[in-house]
Amino acid sequence: VLSALSVPAIAMAEEAAPAAAPASPHTVAYNVGLYSQYIFRGLTQTREDPALQGGVDYTHASGFYAGAWGSNISWLSDGDYYKSSSLELDLYGGFANTIGDTGISYNVGLLQYIYPGRKNPGVKKAETTEIYGSLAYGWLSGKVSAVVSDGAFGYDDADGTTYSELN
Repeated sequence: VLSALSVPAIAMAEEAAPAAAPASPHTVAYNVGLYSQYIFRGLTQTREDPALQGGVDYTHASGFYAGAWGSNISWLSDGDYYKSSSLELDLYGGFANTIGDTGISYNVGLLQYIYPGRKNPGVKKAETTEIYGSLAYGWLSGKVSAVVSDGAFGYDDADGTTYSELN
């Protein structure tokens, strides 16, 4: 009897429910983590000490994205480049999408590495700007990053330096 009486109430509730609002084309996501160490391009950035990292990302349904990410570091003060520096802040933006129904995706963007702190005299600032582009198909991806700033991670005249990945 209860089942028979509840069916009309369920049907009425379904009819009375308002239509779902369309999904927003904007997405904001964040992340935070504690890691045993920070390794970048095969080199430890924290002298094998733990790293606290976090970031925030904005994406639009069109494929545009922008974000910021940060981590503690020690390599600038460990190597006597900076008197004090313990933060890496990365600002980035770009465009990622797929090429029709091919299953091929691409990503192009700009990435700025910022290292606040007091550098030692005669040392090039570590701030670095890179442009990058990648292609992926299924589990296979390739990416090339190229330095467009005058220096790269404290090295003079490093513009044009590239870093390639195949994963």
